[in-house]
Amino acid sequence: MPLAAARADGAPVEVYPRVVYTFGEQILFEVHFKPDNVVREAVIFYRPQWQRGETLHGQMSLEDDNTAFFVHDLQQAPLPPFITVRYWFRLTLADGSSYTTPPFVFQLEDNRFQWQQMSDLPFTVFWYQGDAPFAQKVLDAATQGARRAQEKWLAPVPEAVNIYVYADAQAMQSALSTQGWVAGHASPAYGALYVTLADTPSQAVEIRRLVPHELAHYLLYQQTGETGYHNIPVWLNEGLASSVELSPNPDYAITLRQAVTNRRLIPMRDLCHDFPNDASGALLAYAEATSFTQYLLHRYGRSAMHNLIAAYAEGLDCNAGAQRILGQPLDRLEQAWLAETFHVGRWSQAIQHMRPWLLLLAVILLSLAAGAWLVSSRS
Repeated sequence: MPLAAARADGAPVEVYPRVVYTFGEQILFEVHFKPDNVVREAVIFYRPQWQRGETLHGQMSLEDDNTAFFVHDLQQAPLPPFITVRYWFRLTLADGSSYTTPPFVFQLEDNRFQWQQMSDLPFTVFWYQGDAPFAQKVLDAATQGARRAQEKWLAPVPEAVNIYVYADAQAMQSALSTQGWVAGHASPAYGALYVTLADTPSQAVEIRRLVPHELAHYLLYQQTGETGYHNIPVWLNEGLASSVELSPNPDYAITLRQAVTNRRLIPMRDLCHDFPNDASGALLAYAEATSFTQYLLHRYGRSAMHNLIAAYAEGLDCNAGAQRILGQPLDRLEQAWLAETFHVGRWSQAIQHMRPWLLLLAVILLSLAAGAWLVSSRS
C-alpha cells in the first residue's frame, strides 16, 4: 500500500501510513510523522469493518526517523481473508497533548495466490485456478441457488456477495482456521462465501452443491440479522442450506438409512445448538437435518417455514418456535418425520392416534360385560 498523507484541518501532525502483510504470517503497520520530533508515543487501533467485537490495539515502536511500527501476528491471532480492516492512531505529542488521527482502511487479501475476478451481479467470483467458463459455472450456481431459496422459504433477494474459490481444502482451511473436513464457509457479516473446488471429475457436482449451500447461510443472515441468525437452530440452518443444493449429497441417504436401521439417530433436540465435531457424526447430523427440514417444507409449505425462521429470529427456543408456528413440539414433529419417512414407530403412532377410540371401545365392552354379568346373576 503506498504512502498517503492524512492531515485534518487544524491537526498538529501529518501522518503517512503504510500497511504491508503476508497473509497467514503477519501484518506490518507503519506510519511516518511530520514535522520531525512532534510525536513521542503512538498507539494503533484496528478492527475489521462492521465487526462489533473488541477493537484490537497495540503499542507502536517509535524509531529515530519519526517512523512508528507495529506487527500483528496472524499465526497467533488469525484474521479471515478479504476483509476490510479499519485502523487509526492515537498519538501523544511532544508538548504532552494527544491527537487521534482520521481512520484509514485496507483490504486483507490472501496474497498467497494470484486472483482473477468475474461478476454477474449481485455475485462476484474470485478464483486463481481454472478458466472463465469455470467461474461462470460458479456464478450460475449462485443465481440458481438464490432462486431455490426464494422458492423454499421466501428468502430475500441477495445483496452484493463475493465468492472466493480455493483450489484445495488445505488452503481454504488454513485461511479460515476451520476444521479439516470443512469444504465451504459463509461469512455473512462480510458478504463473503468461501468454497473449495478442486480440479477433479466431481468438480461440476461440487459447484452445484457447495455454492448454493453457503449462499443459503448468507441469505438467512440477510433475512434475520446478526442476532436473529444465531438464534436459528443449527438443524434448521443447515437443513435449509442443504435443501437448496442443486446436486444433493448422495451420502446423506445412505448414512441416514444405516442410522435408522442401527437405531443410532441423533435426537433433533441435540442438534438445536451444535453439530458433532467429528466427520462421521457431522455427516449424520447434516443428513438428519436435511431430511427433517425437507419433511417440514413438504408438510407445511414455504410460508410456514418463513414464519418459523422469523419466530426463531425473535428469540424463541428450539421447541417453542416449532410449537407456535407448526402447532406441535419438536419431539412430536420428529416422531411424525420418522414414521412417514422411514416407517419408524408407525404402529405406536397409530395406536396413539386411536387411543381415544380404544378407550371408548373399552368402556363399551366393560359396560356390556357388566350388563351381561347382572343378567346372568339374576337368572
